[in-house]
Amino acid sequence: MKNILKYIVAIVVLFGTTNCERDLDLLPLDEVTSDVFFQKSNDFKLYANGLYSHLPSFNSSMTTSRDNWTDLHWVGGGQEISNSSYIEPENSGLWDSRYRRIRNCLVLIEKEAELEAGTIKDEVQVYKGEAHFFLAMAYFDLFRVYGGVPLIKNTLQLDSEEIYGPRASRKEVVDYIIENLDAAIAAPVGSLAGAGDIGRVTLEAARSYKARVALFEGTWRKFHGLGSENEMLDLAISESRTVLNSGKHSLFKSDALGDLSYFYFFILENDEKSNPAGLGKEAQNEYILTRKHNKLDASHGYISTNSGNLSPTLKMANMFLDNTGLPIDHPNSVFQGHGFAIDPVTKVATNTEYVDRDPRMLNNLIEPFDQFWYHSPYHRDYSLTGDQLQNTGGWNEGYWTSATGYLLSKFLPEIEGALGTDYPVIRLAEVMLIYAEAVFEKDGSISDADLDMSINKLRDRVDMPHLTNSFVTTNSLDMRNEIRRERAVELMCEGFRYDDLRRWKTAEVEMSQALKGIQWTNSPISTSAPGFEVYNERTDQIETVGAHVAKAFDVDGDGFSIMEPASRRKFEQKHYLWPIPLRQIALNPALEQNPGWVSQ
Repeated sequence: MKNILKYIVAIVVLFGTTNCERDLDLLPLDEVTSDVFFQKSNDFKLYANGLYSHLPSFNSSMTTSRDNWTDLHWVGGGQEISNSSYIEPENSGLWDSRYRRIRNCLVLIEKEAELEAGTIKDEVQVYKGEAHFFLAMAYFDLFRVYGGVPLIKNTLQLDSEEIYGPRASRKEVVDYIIENLDAAIAAPVGSLAGAGDIGRVTLEAARSYKARVALFEGTWRKFHGLGSENEMLDLAISESRTVLNSGKHSLFKSDALGDLSYFYFFILENDEKSNPAGLGKEAQNEYILTRKHNKLDASHGYISTNSGNLSPTLKMANMFLDNTGLPIDHPNSVFQGHGFAIDPVTKVATNTEYVDRDPRMLNNLIEPFDQFWYHSPYHRDYSLTGDQLQNTGGWNEGYWTSATGYLLSKFLPEIEGALGTDYPVIRLAEVMLIYAEAVFEKDGSISDADLDMSINKLRDRVDMPHLTNSFVTTNSLDMRNEIRRERAVELMCEGFRYDDLRRWKTAEVEMSQALKGIQWTNSPISTSAPGFEVYNERTDQIETVGAHVAKAFDVDGDGFSIMEPASRRKFEQKHYLWPIPLRQIALNPALEQNPGWVSQ
């Protein structure tokens, strides 16, 4: 969004969140105060611009890095949330930052309320709507990990009684979130967005986020036995259907990019060299709301993103169906097995695991020994150091840089000095998945027509067979499992899995399992015999692999590498909600700790 950070220095004074020394006079405070500043409609716009720094982006604790907390990814050395070894913290950056954001939003909302009719009141409604949207987003970040939290509905002073109030109930908090999203929709947000304001919150963004919140709470109520889930599920259905029927957004697919459309649309840049078809960000209409990054005008900062150092697990790789639409463990699956098949005559190794699979597997993962561009000048330069084969840059062969042997390519740019890939805060694919899941969980069934307007559109993009009721019945599948599988595959590494497992109340099973990687005993690099030849499907060439890598982990009875054994992983009932920070409880004795934690 144009000029969105140009005024951050001035706006941060209004926010009251600077840590400057008291005698450091950066701005004339008698000229830039909330009393004087909110006099023109452009003042409200500039203040609202500052709120866009609240949008999530790559590798934050609430987005892609959040997948490190789950069963589908591994981060070296373990992860305290993933294996539930964390304890009650003294302080919480999440708690503190979200309440600061809440105050920021309330300032604008209250200043709009002070305006008299006939002045600029009508002109600033859209910016008030944006403040309501970001207020809802901040509360949802708190709600999905803590449950009920204190509701602050107006700016407070140090002696305000509300500071020492109790936690609101789940219902009160989610109702307030929905109330603020309704206010954003009524504004309506996006109505004043012009060519220079691309990236602002729109009606479709507010409705989509409302559907996200409603699905989360509806399924939480259903599977945690809280009741009244249909109220939320109906809301998720109606809002997602409205967005799908609006025609404002469409799934990205490029004939020029062909089978790689799914891969490249996540890394579109405003540079013709960012993909073989020379497409820019304007070519895709799937993103409903993004965190804008653009090096060309530095309008919102820029980022040369990567995949957040996520190493997908064996479980994630196994999520991908075969190309007939069957799970790979189905007796009729065409899956050719894990690891490699080595021709006894030619000695050429084939990556059987990647053969005849959902194309999204090779769009999200890099096949072992496949070359890929890693935003560096071309060269291949490997040196053997100790027990690890080190990649020194440029082309990467997609094996040793991942702890699990599965290397992620999603969000990985392919040009040197990437100009700035936008982060998808909300995209149409998620709305389709919300609709399908909400319909099924509401009625216990879903029609083929509803599947065709949601999941099957996602499958059409990658030329996968449709999911239908007859296919499920004929192959003895479970429709709920297949809807959830589609969500895991399509939204891989976009930060949803942790919340999904907790709202479905399956985390105590899924998160307590061992985290595993490739089938080590059937891998060319696990043998001491050098000189294996590997067929690279993408380059249509035979490549020699002459490296031996020493095993640095245990393997199970089937030869799969064990990154973290089940004995080190646990998920108890108390882990469904995070503990309230201890300092907050010390400051406010009215706060009750979440069940199961020591300070309860």
